Amino acid sequence: MSLCSNIDHLAIAQGIDGVAVESPLGDRDYRGPESWRPILDRSLNLLAMTSELTIRLVIGKHTVVVQKEGEETVAVVLPTGHAIAKSLRRMIRRMAKKDRGPLPAPQPQPSSVAVPGTARPATSSPTFPWDVGR
Repeated sequence: MSLCSNIDHLAIAQGIDGVAVESPLGDRDYRGPESWRPILDRSLNLLAMTSELTIRLVIGKHTVVVQKEGEETVAVVLPTGHAIAKSLRRMIRRMAKKDRGPLPAPQPQPSSVAVPGTARPATSSPTFPWDVGR
């Protein structure tokens, strides 16, 4: 399985505040603020006490989703009601099936330089052919 190797891919998803993945050997790997670590630990422990494959815990303004995929278990913290909640379970299932490899290095963003005589930055392209000379 690949949740351990894909933890960074989960952690960078917009709306994710913290992630913990428990391997089959019981080792746990964490991403996110240290303050979420005890809550993620207890959430993983709670799922282990049940016969469920997934649970959701609402803690103040946040929700913790704990899900078992194969031999690995993941706990994810996100703001309650965030849009990613709709696709989170599917995202976790996909991450468990395939190793996504390391995250790509961030690419430098091109600077927006104004071209003399135009209102558009040099990085934009004309929308219509008749805008070419403007």
